[in-house]
Amino acid sequence: MEENKHQNSSVNNELSAAFCNKKPIKEESVTGAGSAVLNAQGWSTLQNKEAPSRTAAPEATLTTKQLLQYWNAVNKKVKPIRLLFEIPETRTVEDEGSKYVVYKVVVIKSGTYDGSQAYVERRYSDFEKLHKNILKDFKEEIEEITFPKKTMARCFMQEKITERKLAFMDYLRQLHAIKDIRESDKFIEFFFLPEVQEGYNCLRSGQYVRALNCLLNVLSLQEKLCTRYYERLVLTLSALSVCCRDLSNIEDAYQFCEKGGIILYNHSCHKYLIPLLTLQITLGNELGKNMRDLQQKVTELEELHGCQSNLPSLKELVVQEYIQ
Repeated sequence: MEENKHQNSSVNNELSAAFCNKKPIKEESVTGAGSAVLNAQGWSTLQNKEAPSRTAAPEATLTTKQLLQYWNAVNKKVKPIRLLFEIPETRTVEDEGSKYVVYKVVVIKSGTYDGSQAYVERRYSDFEKLHKNILKDFKEEIEEITFPKKTMARCFMQEKITERKLAFMDYLRQLHAIKDIRESDKFIEFFFLPEVQEGYNCLRSGQYVRALNCLLNVLSLQEKLCTRYYERLVLTLSALSVCCRDLSNIEDAYQFCEKGGIILYNHSCHKYLIPLLTLQITLGNELGKNMRDLQQKVTELEELHGCQSNLPSLKELVVQEYIQ
């Protein structure tokens, strides 16, 4: 645990340094990573068996059977990362004369170790609303996808609940398989919009612990579902930094600010950037960090955009979001 924490801290420091020094953040090449596994594990194994020439390409020296074994070995090591939607639990709720089933939907990133248990609870009416929203924009794309029909008779029997649970898992899997749908607001927001609204409401009312717990789960979901949409991640990271600051958890508040600043590296006009970096500088000074480079960056941004000294604080921006 300490080792992982140290590694994460090192990565954050490197990214922060890259930000301050205006160096582009390097990304690992997927092809390069695959080649490393391929060379280190798949090819070396075959070399031990057949001892082909070290300078020859694998395809040129292997038989068809050996080539199939070679690629099978590689494919077992390099697996694509995708999302799985599991419903491990359900519960029946009776509320003011009404009775309904709540489904716990867990979002899991496959192809790698996923230690975060990000989940939401949804009832049939929530799934039904999602389906109607998707139909408005993607009617042709989902014409072959069957949505579980609503039945009144025996709908609270365990056998029926299990059948419905499996149907919803398959339904979400099929929606996510369609690129335009999985990147749509209507699909993505199904997994966190009620929770993020609750988190912001708690933050505005000063219930920081409750807001923090809610928004941490939202962040985990967004990191899996919103990788192409930085805006949502920045909003949640900013709200989390405000919660942690007001709970006097300075270290975590600093880290959330740092991550938000890194995401906004190439978005110098974003209204959150200067307030977010300003709070990071304040937190860094409280932690005894050297913030001179980041302060210089903020000064340059202010001069570039002609910013006034009365810019809103990060907290003032955060409390204005997700107002229903």
